[in-house]
Amino acid sequence: MENSSISVDLGVILCKHCAEIIGTFDSEKVTTYYSDCQEPDCLETRKNTNNQQ
Repeated sequence: MENSSISVDLGVILCKHCAEIIGTFDSEKVTTYYSDCQEPDCLETRKNTNNQQ
Protein backbone atom coordinates (compact mmCIF):
# COMPACT_ATOMS: atom_id res chain seq x y z
CA MET A 1 0.00 0.00 0.00
CA GLU A 2 1.34 3.37 -0.99
CA ASN A 3 1.39 6.16 1.58
CA SER A 4 0.63 9.26 -0.49
CA SER A 5 -0.71 12.61 0.55
CA ILE A 6 -4.15 13.40 -0.88
CA SER A 7 -5.64 16.85 -0.42
CA VAL A 8 -9.39 16.95 0.16
CA ASP A 9 -11.28 20.25 0.19
CA LEU A 10 -13.73 20.22 3.10
CA GLY A 11 -15.21 23.63 2.31
CA VAL A 12 -17.88 24.18 -0.31
CA ILE A 13 -19.67 27.26 -1.67
CA LEU A 14 -23.23 26.61 -2.86
CA CYS A 15 -25.69 28.82 -4.71
CA LYS A 16 -28.43 29.73 -2.25
CA HIS A 17 -31.00 29.65 -5.05
CA CYS A 18 -30.25 26.54 -7.13
CA ALA A 19 -27.86 24.64 -4.77
CA GLU A 20 -25.20 24.19 -7.46
CA ILE A 21 -21.59 24.03 -6.33
CA ILE A 22 -19.85 27.34 -7.06
CA GLY A 23 -16.48 26.29 -5.68
CA THR A 24 -14.52 24.45 -3.01
CA PHE A 25 -11.76 25.51 -0.64
CA ASP A 26 -9.34 23.97 1.81
CA SER A 27 -10.70 23.96 5.36
CA GLU A 28 -9.84 22.20 8.60
CA LYS A 29 -13.47 21.14 9.09
CA VAL A 30 -16.57 20.72 6.93
CA THR A 31 -17.76 24.23 6.07
CA THR A 32 -20.59 25.40 3.82
CA TYR A 33 -21.03 28.94 2.55
CA TYR A 34 -23.91 30.19 0.41
CA SER A 35 -23.71 32.82 -2.32
CA ASP A 36 -25.32 33.74 -5.65
CA CYS A 37 -24.12 31.95 -8.78
CA GLN A 38 -23.95 33.66 -12.16
CA GLU A 39 -25.41 30.82 -14.24
CA PRO A 40 -27.85 32.18 -16.85
CA ASP A 41 -30.69 29.77 -15.91
CA CYS A 42 -30.40 30.67 -12.23
CA LEU A 43 -30.27 34.41 -12.96
CA GLU A 44 -33.38 34.14 -15.15
CA THR A 45 -35.26 32.18 -12.48
CA ARG A 46 -34.35 34.78 -9.83
CA LYS A 47 -35.41 37.61 -12.15
CA ASN A 48 -38.78 35.96 -12.83
CA THR A 49 -39.32 35.23 -9.12
CA ASN A 50 -38.59 38.84 -8.17
CA ASN A 51 -40.99 40.16 -10.84
CA GLN A 52 -43.85 38.01 -9.48
CA GLN A 53 -43.57 39.39 -5.95
